Amino acid sequence: MIEIKYFTETDFEFQEVTRLFNLVSHDDIEHVDDMKEGWAVRDKSLKRDRLLLYDDEAVLGFLGYAQGRDENHKNCYFNIYLDPHYNGHGYRKLLYDRMLADIQTFDCNRLYADIYEHPNYDYFKKFLIQNKFYLGLKIREYSLNLEAVDLNEYFPLLEKLVSNGIKFYDAKTDMQGFPGHYEKVEKLKWEYGQDFPMPEGIKHTREPFKQFMKYQKLFEEKRYGIEIIAVDGDKYVGSTDIQVFPKSDPQKAWTGSLGVLREYRRQGIATAMKVKAFEKLREKGVRQVRTDNEENNPMYKINVSLGFTPEPYCYDYQREIK
Repeated sequence: MIEIKYFTETDFEFQEVTRLFNLVSHDDIEHVDDMKEGWAVRDKSLKRDRLLLYDDEAVLGFLGYAQGRDENHKNCYFNIYLDPHYNGHGYRKLLYDRMLADIQTFDCNRLYADIYEHPNYDYFKKFLIQNKFYLGLKIREYSLNLEAVDLNEYFPLLEKLVSNGIKFYDAKTDMQGFPGHYEKVEKLKWEYGQDFPMPEGIKHTREPFKQFMKYQKLFEEKRYGIEIIAVDGDKYVGSTDIQVFPKSDPQKAWTGSLGVLREYRRQGIATAMKVKAFEKLREKGVRQVRTDNEENNPMYKINVSLGFTPEPYCYDYQREIK
């Protein structure tokens, strides 16, 4: 019998959610431990849940959704992962309709879902279009073969920046004793992050520092590829953080964020931070780095110059429901 159940965080459910994610994902591989750790540090002040689609004891798919923060509190971000063997049976609609009933608790008026330019997402894309979703933002994914890129040509840039007073540090190994370190990192990311492109209807919001620290500690303790901070005197002016998942795909690294304060841009600091990060990742045996950019973002040109090559697009779909 087909029925929808709420996620109760059992080992079996975590294993099934991970299995279904990996069946659909065209690229990254999830490990059940990573799934559990990410769920444990979620912001519990916001509505977030998973709806599991059962056929008797078998889990056929799930829908995960989350409420937006502050000005975005009426937004809902969701995705559906369905075993491909069950495409075309109307199961996405069952999960979607249940979610629509649930999110009335926060008076949701706008929905967002993202997919990739890949056959694994064709059915979901069709479902979104049939349900009056429209394309809100198009993001280009990129990958870099670390074994092929020549970093030596960027050393003069590094030397020039250092001579101008810009220093680069490994945040985890070099900066733990710096006064107000984490407060400065959080403030830096908030300031440059406000220039990142967002889909229509989503405003940049600042998470509580306590929540920032939960994610930061998880990153440093379990997923640390590298975090490079650019410093001018005692001022943090730029940063990049790159994650590695040792249990699922240890030779691939994923860029979390990268940015520079406005008054320090166009000096090559972003490129220099990338180069410093790549040096460290090579030492750790990482072979590929992944990132993404909206093509009107200046970081796009930097990535191309460094040798990043295109991967499938990420499409952010959205619709208003009130």
